[in-house]
Formats: sequence, structure tokens, C-alpha cells
Amino acid sequence: MLCVNQRRTRYAKWTLGLMACAAPLILFAAISALRSTSNDPRQWLPKSFDETDTYDWFGEHFGSDEIAVVSWPGCTIKDPRVPKVADAISASPYFDRVLTGPSVLADLTSPPSGMSRGSALRRLRGILVNPDTETTCLILSTSLAGQADRVEAIKQLEQIAASESGVLASELRLAGPTVDAAAIDIESRRLLFQLAGFSALLSFLVASFRMRSVRLAVIVLIVAVYSTGVALAILYLSGSKMNLLMTMLPPLIYVLSISSAVHLANYYRDSANTPRCQDPLRTAIAHGWLPCVLAATTTAIGLVSLVMSKIEPIQSFGLYSALGVISSMVVLFTMLPAALHLFPPKVESGATNESSAGTRSQQYMGWVNRHHWLLLMGCLAVMAFCGWGLPYVKSTVKLQDRFLPGSDAIEDYRWLESNIGPMVPLEVVIRFGKEDPRDTSQQLQVVARVQSKIHGSNESVATMSAVNLSSALPSGSSLREVMERKIINSPQTIQRLTDSHFIAETDGERLWRITVRAPAIGDLDYGQFAESLRQRIAPLLSEQNATGTFTGVIPLIYKAQRQLLQDLFRSFIAAFAVIGVVLVLVLRSVTAAMLAMIPNLFPAVVVFGGLEWIDIPIQIGSVMTASAALGIAVDDTVHFLTWFRRGVHQGLTRAAALEDAFNRCAGAMAHTTLICASGLLVFAASSFVPILHFAWLMVALLLSALVGDLVLLPSILAGPLGKRFETRTTD
Repeated sequence: MLCVNQRRTRYAKWTLGLMACAAPLILFAAISALRSTSNDPRQWLPKSFDETDTYDWFGEHFGSDEIAVVSWPGCTIKDPRVPKVADAISASPYFDRVLTGPSVLADLTSPPSGMSRGSALRRLRGILVNPDTETTCLILSTSLAGQADRVEAIKQLEQIAASESGVLASELRLAGPTVDAAAIDIESRRLLFQLAGFSALLSFLVASFRMRSVRLAVIVLIVAVYSTGVALAILYLSGSKMNLLMTMLPPLIYVLSISSAVHLANYYRDSANTPRCQDPLRTAIAHGWLPCVLAATTTAIGLVSLVMSKIEPIQSFGLYSALGVISSMVVLFTMLPAALHLFPPKVESGATNESSAGTRSQQYMGWVNRHHWLLLMGCLAVMAFCGWGLPYVKSTVKLQDRFLPGSDAIEDYRWLESNIGPMVPLEVVIRFGKEDPRDTSQQLQVVARVQSKIHGSNESVATMSAVNLSSALPSGSSLREVMERKIINSPQTIQRLTDSHFIAETDGERLWRITVRAPAIGDLDYGQFAESLRQRIAPLLSEQNATGTFTGVIPLIYKAQRQLLQDLFRSFIAAFAVIGVVLVLVLRSVTAAMLAMIPNLFPAVVVFGGLEWIDIPIQIGSVMTASAALGIAVDDTVHFLTWFRRGVHQGLTRAAALEDAFNRCAGAMAHTTLICASGLLVFAASSFVPILHFAWLMVALLLSALVGDLVLLPSILAGPLGKRFETRTTD
């Protein structure tokens, strides 16, 4: 025994020594990963879809549509600060073009256009100017440098605008994709360096309270922190970057690591409190390795199923969180046993508490055995009621659903849309073949008719095209109209419209761009809007022997909304199927595995079905929760079934085995749920709604999973259906 103990001590020292040597590299890689935040809006676009290819095609011919819009109270056509701000921003490397109401108005009222001021203002309505109040804005095209560092670009924009206009930065009104991405980047960093730290602290305090041993809690904390560092190091060393969803990786791995470590520490404490146990560490590992490894495997399966998503950040989250869960198991079974051997904590027996808990467990399980049919029917009825709403679950990726209603982002959009016009772009490209006999002015008349059709829709939209930048289109044969037609057809006019990115030439086509702006704030269904627009325009284009292409943010938002629901369903079904196969192999019974999956379906059906009943749409952050929670729910199910089957195998009656399993697992289950929930609930303080939804949904799913494992599962095992587990085990 002494020789074994010496050998174990040597192995433990070597293990901790090697892990300590690796710690600086892991720390460097983890910090580097945290600093590599990237929230490029394009990564949220569904890949391998025609809509994304069309969007890329549009960018090749007309340039990026990524813009920033800035204005302020009192920013009007006559405000002398507008050109000063525009000139200063033009010198910034982060923006390569600046459009302002005064500059475009001056172009339109000067030769060769020579429009009246009133006519020119009407042409800029809803895009650059509010004709009633003459409020205007600056529209900035973001350069490649600005797209590489959006936070710095918006920071410089605010500094320049505030300095040149004399307006406080808090009074500036900002909108556009660049502004949104910068806000998300800033929120990502706040999540990582503020909320994540508080989450870790709260989880640790709850774990300390549960284990009643500061040394044991510190060991668990170190294991969890090390596991989190390894997960981040894997992310960095593989060349990937953080994004807003990936900021949930550290706290998720941290709370899952603490959860697993608490289960193993619970086995260690129980073994240490058993008088006949001479080697509590060995006993704890013997008892804990199978349920912990199975739980980690099923959790990883649930997470890795997210790789099936078509949206890149969700794919990355699924892959790296699954790798993090697996690597945390390696850390758990190397670092924790070594630390417990070298620094054994003083474990309080807690005999009185355990006796009281045992009495409560006995009373509860007696109640379950007497009323198992009532409990089973009640749980199934709740599942059926909530499940009725599942086919009607809605999803959203609209801007107003990404930020809290009172946030600066929403208030800025609301002000800009009230004072200038809609902010969400849809691009319509009218395509004429090179063989088309019509000259520029005649093609422009077709564009004008299409634009008029768009304005004929029932929605409040604004449009901008080459028509807005041209004089009145000639339709007669008077000398003046002939001269106007000649001016429009001139190379100078075509070049001017090309420079303004409203005309593009390809080898076989001439392309005319119409920018349509729809409201960001409101109840507009982008899918229905885009389709109705297509139906209104298509007959006219067919009549004019032209074709149309629709692209921009609106079709992509609609596609992403549909994709979210498909990803949610596909990843959940895949995770369910694979976890079901794992349980079949473990339980050696298809029927038992199917019954065991009912409590694991319970949280997803109840929570997601409940969302529809209370009319809350699914967010991007919500997609990750279903598969993740399925894996986490299986965690507790595996622990419970492991002890139940061991009890039956040792000759206990089914009722006694059920009571023994509940007595051994219920406390750890409740506390691990509390640890995970308390750590994740901190992120409900985020101002970014997808993360807020992720936090609340995970908490709801974890609590529902606890009900499934401590109410629904025992009611199944206590009734006739439980014989499926008993028979298979005793054969």
C-alpha cells in the first residue's frame, strides 16, 4: 500500500508539474483569443445560398453597402457644421466616401441638372433629407480599414463629429451596419471582461457553499479555470477568433467544468465519509468516471450538432464548445485526482445533514412511488400543452430585436427614422443587355417607372437611384427636351452616375441600382415585403424586356430567419438521434433508451413550446440552447440511471434502488443546476438581446431538466415502465 501511495504521489507531482509548465502557454493563448474579437456582419449571412452569392455579386459591381449614418438635433441643410464634419471625416482612413444633404442638394440645383430647390429636396426625401424640417444626415461608406476595425472607426467618427459640430458625443445619432457591428464588439468585450468575471465569481461562491470546504472549492475552481483556458487556447491555436456568440464559450465551459468537478468531488466526499472505504480517491474515480465521461460525451454531441448550422458563428460555437467539453474531461481526470491526493481537503461528515436529507429523500420517493401515475400524466400533459405551440414558433434577426428597447442603438434608429427616413436597405438591380436598343435616357425612364411602382406599395419606404440625381426626364421632341436627353446620354453624365454607384457596366449588361430603404423599427415582415415588391415589379420588367435582381440586407434577414428555425430543428434532431444511440449502447435496450430520452425531451419541449405561448420569437442565441441543454440534461439522467442500475444489480428492489439513486444524486443535481444557472444568469444583464435570451433560456432549460430528472424520470422508473430497466439489468 505504501509503495502504491508513493507511486501515486510521484505521478500526481509530475501531473501537476507538467500542467503548471503548460500554464503560461495556455494563459498566453487564452488572452490572445479574448483579444481577437471579430463581429463582421457578413459572418452572420447564411453561406452556400443563392441570396448570399447575389449579395456578393452586387458588392463586386457596386461596392460594399456597409455604411454609417450620423446626424444630430439641429443638423439641417443650412447647418454650416455639416460640411465641416464631412471634410474632416473625408480625411479619415476608415471611410472612403461621404454623402451629405447639402452636397447632393448643391449638385442637383447646379448645372447641368439645374433643379429648383424644392424639387431637389423632394428627390432626397427619406434618404438624405426630411423636406418638411430640412433635417439631414451624413452617409459614410466604410473603407476596408474601417471594416477591419469598426470599433476604432466609430470611435473616431464620434470624436470628429463631436469636435467639428460642437455637439456632445451622447447627442449624436448613429446608425448603419458599421455602427451595429461596433456596438456588438463593445458588448463582446464587456461580456468577457466584466460579466464573465462576475459569473465565474458567483459560480465559485455557490460551489463553495455546496461543498462546505474552502480547499475543495479552490481545487474545483482551479480545475474549472484551467479547463476554460484550454478551451480558449484551442480556439486561438486553431486560428479562429472570438465573436459575440463565442463570448459565451468561457462561461459555458467554466460552469460545465464546475458541474462535473462538483459531481466527482461529491463522490469523493461520500467515499471519505464511508467508514469502510480505505481509498476514497480511487473509489470516487471508480464511481464517477463512467457517468462523467458519458455526460461529457452526450453534452459534446449536443453542442457539436450545431456545426450543421449554415450560420458561421453558430457553427464555430458548436465546434469549439464541444472540444472544450471534451478537453475539460481530460483536465478533470488528471488535475483533480492529483490535487486531491497531494492536498486532501478536510471533508466534514455532515452526518446530521445527511441523515435529514436521507429522511427527506425517503419521504419524497415514497410519495413518488404512491403517485407515480399522477406525476407521469401531469408531466406528459405539460409536454403536450407546450408542444402544441412548437410548429408555430417564430424566429427573428431584426435589428430592433437585437437590442433592448431603451438602448442607445434603438433610440438612435428611432430618432433617425422619425427625422429623416427608413434605415434598412434593399437593393433592386435592373439589368439591360448590351444589345438593348434604348439609350441611357430611355433606360432611365424604365428605372423611374420601377421606382414609382416601389413607392406604390403600402409600406413606408424611401428610394434612391440615378433618377434622383438626374433632371426631369424628357419625353417629348422639343428643342429643350432634345438638349436634356443629350445631356443625360452624355459620357459625362454616365460617368457621374457611375461614380455615385448607381450605374455599373459588365461585359454583357448595363446595371441600374435602386436603393430601397425600409423601417428598422416596427412590425414590417421583411419576407412578405420583399416578395410583394418582387411581384409588383416583375410584370413591368418583363414588359420592358429587362430583368431584376433583389439583394441587400432585407432578403438576407428573411433567409437568416428561416435558417434559424431549420438549424434549431436539424441540430436538435441530430443530437437527439446520436445521444439516443449512446443510451441504447449503455442501457443495452432500445425501449429503455427511448424511455430515458423522455425526461431529456421535457425541457426543450416545455421551454420552446412555451415561448410560442407567450409570443417570444427565437433569437440567434436561442438556437444554441436547445442542443446544448439536451446534452446537459442527459448529464443528470446518466448519473441518476447509473446509480439506479447499480442498486438493482446489487439486489435492491426497484423502489429501494430508486431511493438510493435519488439520495446519491438529487443534491448534486440540484446544486450543479444552481451553479450553472447562477453563472449563466449573470449574462441576463447584457444589453444584446440574443445573449440575454441565451442566458434566460439556458436557465429555464436547466431548471426544466431538473424537473425532468427528479420528477418525470423517477415517476417512469417507479411505475410499470421501470421494469424495462430492471429486467435488462438483471439478465
